[in-house]
Amino acid sequence: MKRLEDLLSSDSAWPSLLQTIEQAENDVHVLPTERQRAEETLVDMQASDRTTLGAVVLNSGGLLIDRGWLKVLGSGHPDIEGDLLSWNGQGAAPLALQVKPEGYVIVAYDLAGGFFAINNGAFHDHAPTVHYFAPDTLEWEDTEKGYTDFLDWALNGDLDQYYATFRWKGWVEDIAALQGGQVMLIVPFLWTEEGRDVNNAQRKPVSASELWDMQQEMQRELRSI
Repeated sequence: MKRLEDLLSSDSAWPSLLQTIEQAENDVHVLPTERQRAEETLVDMQASDRTTLGAVVLNSGGLLIDRGWLKVLGSGHPDIEGDLLSWNGQGAAPLALQVKPEGYVIVAYDLAGGFFAINNGAFHDHAPTVHYFAPDTLEWEDTEKGYTDFLDWALNGDLDQYYATFRWKGWVEDIAALQGGQVMLIVPFLWTEEGRDVNNAQRKPVSASELWDMQQEMQRELRSI
């Protein structure tokens, strides 16, 4: 197991990433982190800060993108439920998920209940690309992007277009009232025919982990039919 000093580099990815963040097309807020916690997270992950993922963990509690619609996991902050370790069953306080990630690493989630994860053997091939668990299909979809390219898309991509069918009128005001780890439970569910018109749906704040478990259970039930 590598020690902290083995994972820290004079060639950290953070300065370049910070410049990208400062020039990003989309609104982004870097959440602060406690240095000791960040270092411990880096060691537990065994990730170098030369990598984009390691740099995010070491230098941020997470990233809030597009007014907080998209939350990229870091080493933890009250404005995000969990961190990279806890979402993936590691660290001192892993989230009590009923369905734990296996063969992939959750790295981000959005307020409609979508989750982004790096493939680690769970999906069709072994390429370490980011996959998206889409709340309108309850299936994993390959973005065909590595983590660095995924983050660049999150910072500069057209999120309005990507989330066009998930965002309702007044979503900006509604999500501003959410607590740190909350997302929106949308009913009728987005994957149903009735849920295609999100503006006619009801919305209820729930924790991101609660919605994760709910959707994974729905997926399991649908596959058993």
